[in-house]
Amino acid sequence: MATTDIYTVQGSLSPSRAAIRFLGGNVDDGVQVDAWAAAMVAGNHTKGTITAWIMMPDYTPSTQYVIFGAGDANAAEYMYFCVTTARKLQFVVYDGASTRIDVSTTSACITPHKWHHVALVQDALNPKIYVDGVNQALTFATSTEITQWFDDTDGIDGGHIGAADSIAGDAALTLEYKGYISTFKMWSGTTDAKALSEAEVKKDFAGASTSATPDVWFNMEENVVDLGTGGGTYNGTIVGALIYVDASEFSSKLSFGCGVPVTADNIVMSISGNQGYALVVQQA
Repeated sequence: MATTDIYTVQGSLSPSRAAIRFLGGNVDDGVQVDAWAAAMVAGNHTKGTITAWIMMPDYTPSTQYVIFGAGDANAAEYMYFCVTTARKLQFVVYDGASTRIDVSTTSACITPHKWHHVALVQDALNPKIYVDGVNQALTFATSTEITQWFDDTDGIDGGHIGAADSIAGDAALTLEYKGYISTFKMWSGTTDAKALSEAEVKKDFAGASTSATPDVWFNMEENVVDLGTGGGTYNGTIVGALIYVDASEFSSKLSFGCGVPVTADNIVMSISGNQGYALVVQQA
């Protein structure tokens, strides 16, 4: 046995959130929300907001991890909101001819194994990105048409939480998320209320009710039933090997930091206060 076969893990047991675990990699995993994506296109939506609680495990991600993506199964037209390989947040829109928006937070803002509340707001003027209620400085790689939302991407017919959808126009899932996504909400339409103000984003971060009820809302608590204004109209569908969990820093480190897989290995765990400890001996 080599020393690399022994892993020690320590992490906080709280905060812990009900979530879906995504394995990442080319695995075609995601929560399918095609009907909601199509509804935003059909309604010529110009303004909107995405919020989610996310936790990812990698200090140097090998690829982008998409939180939400929508695309056209028959042509290259898409948008996605993701964590980049530099642990920044990024929003990209490609309208079928060229990239219209490619904007990222100027600095790395996602800490591995830590829950973060993230928000993307499009107010038909310019996009804004928030992390834990704080408006982030942004850097544009492309700013051809920074007002775009779903009214301009009229070929989009599918959407997924946790994956980019059809970015090659081939109905395939790519850039699958790795880690955990908890409460996911979207507001989208043509009124100003759909683009949350900074004060409203802070309310959502704090767990308070916003002035406008989300149009889609998934708590990820053992189901992907839509709790938004549609009253179940836009329920999600689990695609692939996703599982429901209660996720904390400790469980994230244990799940993703001990090699793949840990199945049938020797594991000794203990708890002291808010800290979890584990010693993992890999099989020979």
